Parts: sequence; structure tokens; C-alpha cells
Amino acid sequence: MRLLRLAVEKQRWDLAAHTIVLVAARLLNNEEKPHASKRETKKRRPKGQSER
Repeated sequence: MRLLRLAVEKQRWDLAAHTIVLVAARLLNNEEKPHASKRETKKRRPKGQSER
């Protein structure tokens, strides 16, 4: 969302609109949470690797 803030401050309305559309499309396609961390997903170990 930093990009959206910067676009509004610089009055780049085309960039602001594209940013909003991109975020909305990602939310609809991937059902992502807007403030979710990528690290929240459980990491998987390769087969055959034991837990330490």
C-alpha cells in the first residue's frame, strides 16, 4: 500500500487507479488477506528430511 500512498501524494491518479485494481484482482483471485504475512503458511520439509 506504500505505492498507493506515494501515487496519491504525487497526484499520479493513473498509477493510483492501477494499484487499486491490482490489489482488488489479487484479493479476488487468490483470496488473500490484505495484511497477511507470507510467513503465516506452514513450511514443508522435503521428503526424507528428518525434524531436528
